[in-house]
Amino acid sequence: MGGLLLGIFGLLVLAAVPIGFALAIAAVIAILVADLPLVVIPQQIVAGMDSFPMLAVPLFILAGYLMEVGGISRRLVTLARALVGHLPGGLGQVVIVAEIFFSGVSGSTSADAAAVGGIMVPQLTANGYGRARATAIVSAACGMGILIPPAIVMVVYGVIGNVSVGALFVASIVPALLIAVGLMTQIGWQARREGWPAAERASAAELRRAAIDALLPLFMIVVILGGIRFGFFTPTEAAAVAVAYALLLAGLVYRSLTLAELWRKVVQTAVVSGMVLFVVGAAHLLGWVLAVLQVPQTLASSVVGIGGGQIGFMLLTILIFLPLGAILEGVPAVVLLTPILLPLAMQLGIDPVHYGAVIVATQGISVFLPPVGVSLLVACSVGGVEPADVARPLWPYLALMLALTVAVAFLPGAVLFLPELLGY
Repeated sequence: MGGLLLGIFGLLVLAAVPIGFALAIAAVIAILVADLPLVVIPQQIVAGMDSFPMLAVPLFILAGYLMEVGGISRRLVTLARALVGHLPGGLGQVVIVAEIFFSGVSGSTSADAAAVGGIMVPQLTANGYGRARATAIVSAACGMGILIPPAIVMVVYGVIGNVSVGALFVASIVPALLIAVGLMTQIGWQARREGWPAAERASAAELRRAAIDALLPLFMIVVILGGIRFGFFTPTEAAAVAVAYALLLAGLVYRSLTLAELWRKVVQTAVVSGMVLFVVGAAHLLGWVLAVLQVPQTLASSVVGIGGGQIGFMLLTILIFLPLGAILEGVPAVVLLTPILLPLAMQLGIDPVHYGAVIVATQGISVFLPPVGVSLLVACSVGGVEPADVARPLWPYLALMLALTVAVAFLPGAVLFLPELLGY
């Protein structure tokens, strides 16, 4: 029965049925075939969405939209240029650092691809990188940026897996910086080979002006992480504080947020949140059906039979999430697979925070995986190129990110060092 359920779901996805409906339809068909009570359908869908921590998702989405207003992304790019624009492959390096800054504000890879790509792709193209190469660099940077808190995927994983969201936020910082340094090194090597230009080193005065201009947007990250760490508020309350801070910054400080623009951002948030929460509810229903049909237990027996211990299971997790994350997008894949895989990981002695960091890092690769990664399509739309054209320059970056993700999977101490240091 479990194989039939997953087969129906796979066929619906291949038929381009929206993910939420594909999850719900597959679950309903399985319920009908297994002669389970139909009343569980609305009960389980509502139960999946009815969670106070899940309220952080629409709030972080709204905060990200509001922080896009008023040239905030431009301020962050200017600071990044002052910091690393003089390095080999200057503008490529700027993309990576700007994404580190902006991802901590937006929490969404698609928003990052639109904001950073909209600013940097034209500049990269004008400096000889080529539009496909420019889009590939932006895509790789945004794939890394999913590890910079606050990330919506982390919140969803924490809620579904009953894992501390604050610990996940902190644990993801070292893997993010590791991948960022790897990408910057790779871009620097390519710049020397291709002759990409670098800017003059920014003066101390220019660096000071850029830092002051970007200080208020960056302070939002401090507010979120510091507030969670020192117990001033929960992750959900931190999301509400982020919305209030974004309103203050865009409305009163920069005076760029009109009532009409605010209404548009609220409507956009409602649309995106409705899609995300319906997917979460439908995936919860499907997970309930899988549990009733004892699919996780069967899968657990199969995994134990294969062997390989923690290392083998980590590699299996990465191999599962790479294609499914590209097809399902980040949140649905996490919602569907976490209830199945996380208990198996914990049985093998894998720390759930470490496991979550590996999943999120893998999702950063999968959503930009050619030719169907949903965030890659956003980046290509912004860059004005086809996914097939971006694939060739993008693959080396994705290969490096995958190698570093595997390294993170095998080095739990590197991931758990900061959470343990900060008392999580």
